[in-house]
Amino acid sequence: MQTNFEKKEILRLSNEESNRITRECLRIAMFKLMGSEDFEKITVTALAKHAGVSRLAFYRNYESKEALVSDLCSSLYAELSASLQSDRFRTNRKQWYIDFFRTIKENSDYFAVYLKANLKLDDGVILESVYPSATVEEHYAKVAREGAFLSILTDWFNSGMKESAEKMGRICVKVLGDETKPVFGEA
Repeated sequence: MQTNFEKKEILRLSNEESNRITRECLRIAMFKLMGSEDFEKITVTALAKHAGVSRLAFYRNYESKEALVSDLCSSLYAELSASLQSDRFRTNRKQWYIDFFRTIKENSDYFAVYLKANLKLDDGVILESVYPSATVEEHYAKVAREGAFLSILTDWFNSGMKESAEKMGRICVKVLGDETKPVFGEA
C-alpha cells in the first residue's frame, strides 16, 4: 500500500508531465498559427483552442504569447549564447560567425518564428552578460557591435540566406573587427 508521501510524489510527477505535454501542444499550435496569421492577431484563446487545452492551462505555463515564443526559441538562444563562452572561439571570431550563421540556417524555422513575432533579439546586451564591460566606452562599443551584427544577421535571413555561412563570416570580420582578437571580450 502506498504512503501519502508516495501518492503526492506520483501526483507531482503527473502534474509535471501534464505541464510538459501542455507546453509542447502550445508550441506546436504557435508554429501552425504563425504559418497563416500575423503574430499580433494570434490570441491566447486561439492558441489554447488549437492546442486542445484551456486558457487556464495556457496561463499556468506561460505569462504571455511572447513568453511562449521565447520558450520555443530558448534552446536555439541558449546554444548561441553558450558559443560566446567557448574556448574554441575565444581567438577566432571568423569561425564563431560562421558557426553562428550555420546554426541559424539549420534552425531557420525557429528563427523565423522569433522574427515574425517582432521580439527583440537582444533583451539588453547579450555581450554584457558574458563579458562585463570595464568602462562606459567599452559598454557602448559592445552595444554598437551587437546591434550591427544583429542587423546583418536579420537582413541575411530576411533576404533568403543566399550567402554561405563562410562568406557571412568573412563579411562580419571585415565589417565588425579583427578575427584574431577575442570574439567579444574586448571593445
